[in-house]
Amino acid sequence: MRDERTSLLDVVESFFVHRHDLSKATEANYRRRYDDFVKWCRYTLGRDPLVRDLEGGTVEAFLAHVRVAVSSQTARSSWVALRSIARFLADRRIHEEGGLSVLRLVRMPKVKDESRRALTDDEMWRLLQVAAEGELGKRDSAIVWVLLGCGLRRGELVSVRVGDVTLGERRLHVRAATSKSIHPRDCTVPIETAKALDSYFDDRLGETTDDASLFTDRHGGALSGNAVRKLFERLRIRSGIPDLSAHMLRHTWATNFHRSRSGSRLDLMAEGGWTTGRMVERYTKTRPFDERRRAPSPFTASREARKEKRPVENWPSLKVSGLGQKRTA
Repeated sequence: MRDERTSLLDVVESFFVHRHDLSKATEANYRRRYDDFVKWCRYTLGRDPLVRDLEGGTVEAFLAHVRVAVSSQTARSSWVALRSIARFLADRRIHEEGGLSVLRLVRMPKVKDESRRALTDDEMWRLLQVAAEGELGKRDSAIVWVLLGCGLRRGELVSVRVGDVTLGERRLHVRAATSKSIHPRDCTVPIETAKALDSYFDDRLGETTDDASLFTDRHGGALSGNAVRKLFERLRIRSGIPDLSAHMLRHTWATNFHRSRSGSRLDLMAEGGWTTGRMVERYTKTRPFDERRRAPSPFTASREARKEKRPVENWPSLKVSGLGQKRTA
């Protein structure tokens, strides 16, 4: 029988059984946040937390500690994870206040929203140049081209299988199980990216079955997310871009998609795997000033509309209806 004296760790496992809809990335993040809360309770309370310890005062003290010891972003992530399990407990009447979550009044930690920038054009072409150098240049170049051309997340990149790519149709399929949004999607493969992938296939190591990983290491094993992170650490030094990361290329892709008019706003949402327009605004940066300066003038539409008006002399003459004329006897 579960009640407020039950160990929180026992309830956590039950929570994940019921929340099978969570993506692997979200579940892993939630587990890290719960582990942080358990460790903090052991240090602060001198014991493992119980369900009843999941209450406003305790959680606010934990979030304040995380904000100072780690970061505001981690504090917000912890708030989301703890609120989720609190709602789960409230729905099952295990730990609630009038049927509502006991953490409903705990305010979300504020985070200064500093979105990652996009690469400039010079930085992007320099990155593509240095990625193509070295023993694994074709693989590294293909990775950069895919991130810049398809806007994949790092976790999605390493989860792509050989059978997910159809170069003839220029299509790359992202599976629901590997997507952060838990929805499958098809990404358009630009011709430049298709050429890089075609060259990579000639030198690719490992199995060639449809279910084999697309990107492999030097031994033919599946490439991991940590390996991609280390790859970009090397590319950061070789390219001279101090803040370079794999995720920055997703921002660059979204910005260039908008600049190149590759599709509508809805197309960008579909290709990026986003369900709200807010993410489009977060990832898409404004065009460079020189490019905006070369764009049509704001008066262009008005001027064109004025040209389309017919001259007065070509207007049809006004005709008086016979019904409107005065009749005489």
